[in-house]
Amino acid sequence: MKSNIKLALVSLAAASMLFAGCAKKEVVETSGSESSAAVSAVSEPATPAKPAEMSVYFAFDSSELDASAQATLDAIAEWLKATGTNVTVEGNCDERGSREYNLALGQRRADSVRDYLIAHGVPAGQIGTVSYGEERPVCTSHGEACWAQNRRADIK
Repeated sequence: MKSNIKLALVSLAAASMLFAGCAKKEVVETSGSESSAAVSAVSEPATPAKPAEMSVYFAFDSSELDASAQATLDAIAEWLKATGTNVTVEGNCDERGSREYNLALGQRRADSVRDYLIAHGVPAGQIGTVSYGEERPVCTSHGEACWAQNRRADIK
């Protein structure tokens, strides 16, 4: 009878070890911030990055936007609509022409940029304009290459 009890105890111990050694389903803990970040990344569209180029350039004595300027302004318009950022368009000119003429031309350039942005969905209240005429050159040399850099509108 002692051998039957020993056999039963050994069998019971072996069965216990067998069941204790079975693989368990591993539970992976996730923090709430990771799962909420994943949900917000899926549910909210990504905000466009601020465009690297925030200036457009004009031909001599012109406030017309060429294709390159329009492409730049398209990216800026998307960024402005997504972020609601307020900006000022600063119209600039090269040194040729009178001070009064250049102030008026700079204003036409700033207005041209503002009108384009508004036409592409940017609320008018987000955009201010100012003309600096020839007063804020980025290049102070004399010559066409330098003057071309100064015929611009900066969006700030």
